[in-house]
Amino acid sequence: MRLIIRVCQHAEFRMYCGQHPALVLGPGGERGHRAVKRSLDRKTRIALEPRKQPRQQRSSKVVDRILDAALILTREQGTRTPTTLAIAQRAGLSVGSVYQYFPNKEAILLDLARRWLSSFPEVIEKRIKVPRPTNRDEFRREVRKLFIDTSSIYLENATLMPVIEAISGNADLRPIQDEYDQQIIALYAAWLRHVNPALEDKIAKRLGLVMMEVGHACRLVGLKRDRRTYDLIEDDVETMWLALVSPYLNLD
Repeated sequence: MRLIIRVCQHAEFRMYCGQHPALVLGPGGERGHRAVKRSLDRKTRIALEPRKQPRQQRSSKVVDRILDAALILTREQGTRTPTTLAIAQRAGLSVGSVYQYFPNKEAILLDLARRWLSSFPEVIEKRIKVPRPTNRDEFRREVRKLFIDTSSIYLENATLMPVIEAISGNADLRPIQDEYDQQIIALYAAWLRHVNPALEDKIAKRLGLVMMEVGHACRLVGLKRDRRTYDLIEDDVETMWLALVSPYLNLD
């Protein structure tokens, strides 16, 4: 809770942390941006959305430089939010160039959060594309590979967690995460059905929901402790996952 309050203390973030209609972002971003444009008034759009959508490779590279600089600074500064000036300097740009694409530093952080959320489907899809495990040991190795990939995403972006928590804990902003959550649950379900094609879709989705919620909640707890505690919690979650899904997979 203290982390959420710290993020929402920023004036511009406070403006849309509970006072505006919900955002809706699809997995690819485009459908969500159209939904935002339809549902929000002009003032709110200015506060929430990037000012300029990159249409050329050069513009995309500028946006990437801005986001990369912001991510590096959040990692270096911990709980302190980097200023727009600091982001511009780290990116090698003028402040005016940054403002061409983002109205404020909070919009930059929200864009980083969206990118963080969108990184999970790819690592889950990797497990669906490999040959189907035929026994418990093979499946356990696949789970371990998934945990290595997803843990690196959490650890490398630990300083973004206050933004993620603010999104999760706010009814108006929660739809940003909900769209990705549904995609992740569906992918977990698809992975389980890849392992056991006879598994009912309804059961697979229920298991996927538990896998996602337990994994995320426990990792957030672990990130607020030391690295050794985080690793121990990771091992505990992996054990819980295996105990949860193994009875449904018909593995030797």
